[in-house]
Amino acid sequence: MKTINTLCVLLLTGAMMTGCSKDDAIESTTAPEAAKTYFLSVNASKGSDDNTTRALTLNGKKLEATWSTSEHVYVFEGSNLLGGSLSPDRDGSNARLNGEITGLTGSLPQDLTLLFPRSTWSYTGQIGTLPDIAAKFDYATATANVDQIDGSHITATSGVTFSNEQAIVKFILQNGSGTAISASSLRISSSGLKTGKTDTGDITITPTSATSEIHAALRGISGKALTLTATVDGYIYVYQKTSATTFTHGKYYAITVKMHQVAYPVALSAVTTDYIGSVVGANGHVYPTAAAATAASTTAVAMIAYVSSTGHGRAIALNDESGTKDQADAKTAAEGHAAVTGATWKLPTLVDWTYMLTGCTDFIGLNSKLGSASGTAVEADYYWSQDVVDDDEGYCVDLHGDPDSSKQYKTAPQRVRACLSF
Repeated sequence: MKTINTLCVLLLTGAMMTGCSKDDAIESTTAPEAAKTYFLSVNASKGSDDNTTRALTLNGKKLEATWSTSEHVYVFEGSNLLGGSLSPDRDGSNARLNGEITGLTGSLPQDLTLLFPRSTWSYTGQIGTLPDIAAKFDYATATANVDQIDGSHITATSGVTFSNEQAIVKFILQNGSGTAISASSLRISSSGLKTGKTDTGDITITPTSATSEIHAALRGISGKALTLTATVDGYIYVYQKTSATTFTHGKYYAITVKMHQVAYPVALSAVTTDYIGSVVGANGHVYPTAAAATAASTTAVAMIAYVSSTGHGRAIALNDESGTKDQADAKTAAEGHAAVTGATWKLPTLVDWTYMLTGCTDFIGLNSKLGSASGTAVEADYYWSQDVVDDDEGYCVDLHGDPDSSKQYKTAPQRVRACLSF
């Protein structure tokens, strides 16, 4: 269902010069002065096919938008944010965006990028309402080619069209019997889910009060599995969609999700993929959080990162071993943790590392879940595996960018993170 649609914007000079011939035009230049302030006036209105602009209001199943005079549109020259911003001159579906910018340095013609509602990208900190999304997370961009400067005014070669950079999804939360459940938080996990323009990871939405309907601005979910984890009156509810899920940018979705409660505490031998991100206590039982483990008179020692279809899996230690170590000492340190019933401490193999990273979606997802489990993040660095090449070399996992294996001398000092095999 299309709801956050494109909007057409025409860059105009501050004084609307109409009926002028080429000979009547003001003398122009193509060399902007970085310290000079220039004026931009931008007409923003509804386009065809119910195209809309800004602030979000749900009208039945249609998400409508209007401008607000309190909003700002930011201007970029390449990756450089120019000083100043543009603001609508009236509330409503049609408005002119006016403002002054400084810092333009490149010769004309060139492309300028327009961005709203904020000058920086971040999808974290959402509270689950449409007004909050409209004010902070309803990002849209447009590219304007500017070709001349008339005094203190900059003109464009043609109009521009804004593109929405995310989908907006309303999750309607129910239990298995179809009764509404009110969540105090909702964590959304999917490979490729953006926490900013390009950064990825889990997004946790925290409403100001528990609710059964949560709106989310989501960028980057395309053809991937989706997991929702809700906290409801202190209990954990989970929804998993293992088939490919796509939320198309610029569209609005209202989805009813039937979630099931996850039981705690539970023995390691009884866990399923629902428990990824949960903590393992020193007593061999699994808890939703480190605080819950402490309340049960045990200590959280690891976080479940992968569970197979047969119930076996891997849990990653909450912290690195102290200092860096050679491979032999790394293996000794990893295996030296206090025993946990139903599991074995080990230095991860390359396969173990792959399991843990993919089980949590990716490197960012692993760290996001470690943070929620009161653990410390793994670094984008080298970590020992227990795999060997020959008498002199062993394998590390390279967490710089895409995880990969790397041969290292066994005597080289590298980071160490133990895991539990169960």
